[in-house]
Amino acid sequence: MDTQAKVRTGIPGFDSIVSGGLREGMTIVLSGSPGSGKTTFGMQFLYSGAKDFGEPGVFVTLTQSPYEIVNDFKTYGWDIKKLTDEGKMLLIDARPFKMEEGFIALDESLYRGETLPFMHLTQLIQSSLKRVDAKRLVIDSLTVLDMQYTNMFYARLGLQGMVHSLQNQHCTSILISENTDTPQVPPEWYVASGIVLLHHVRKEDTMERTLQVIKMRGVRHNEQIFPIKFSESGLQILHPRLIP
Repeated sequence: MDTQAKVRTGIPGFDSIVSGGLREGMTIVLSGSPGSGKTTFGMQFLYSGAKDFGEPGVFVTLTQSPYEIVNDFKTYGWDIKKLTDEGKMLLIDARPFKMEEGFIALDESLYRGETLPFMHLTQLIQSSLKRVDAKRLVIDSLTVLDMQYTNMFYARLGLQGMVHSLQNQHCTSILISENTDTPQVPPEWYVASGIVLLHHVRKEDTMERTLQVIKMRGVRHNEQIFPIKFSESGLQILHPRLIP
């Protein structure tokens, strides 16, 4: 792995904020409130990698079904099914729950009732990355697993093991997490190489989405807050000179 190599995200306006792209093999936490654009950012990173840069990717969902994900992003003209059929992308359903007689129940067939679900998730990810020789990974979202831990020390320990495993496989990864109002720092913030915050805030009589790079280890980056725009082809970061 070339630690100086740049991984282009395929998200217009973002790479210039981080000196041309992410460092190959690094793990980024993408944190934000609901509706801030986290899943779109993550999928655009994967889709562009597989379609435009010849880098297969794996999307691990802990919230939505793969069917919902494929259909949701048709809005942007993204043919995710085509890429999965071609072996360029893999969608993994790792939701820790299932519908049982009309009710939501814990799916112990996946996590086997483990008290440390990160251990099994790491094994699942490792085998998935090998299936398509993936260079990119997105997990949406870690908050679902964090909530299963009563002691955040063990959550952090499990995360450290998973991040170390991803680095050994030279995979550039985005770990999505929910930004809550609690003062407690999420465990994933401690173990990641980079932190990107997405905001969805009220500005006068409208809602505005913004992005800020808080941390990017080994990469010179701009810490300004930039507006986000959703276009017909996806998400883009607006620099001051581009704002109409």
